[in-house]
Amino acid sequence: MATAGAKRVEVTVPLQDAPLVKAIASALRSGDEDAELIRRTLQPRLTAPRAKTGAELVAFFRASPLTDAELKIERDRSTGRSADLA
Repeated sequence: MATAGAKRVEVTVPLQDAPLVKAIASALRSGDEDAELIRRTLQPRLTAPRAKTGAELVAFFRASPLTDAELKIERDRSTGRSADLA
């Protein structure tokens, strides 16, 4: 399959969605216009666009569910340990 440009994947979905996922996978394998329509329709909805500017990156982090969390992050300031590399 790899030489044909395909990859086998296993997913866990709700029971009622299994026929839908199988039908989508079958259509994508066909490579016809239905496959292209599925890709054009689903990709924008399921993948986050990459930030192109600093402002977009800041907006991405501000939309994080951790925005309002009070995190206390401390760096380990130890000097480490010696290692015998001989």
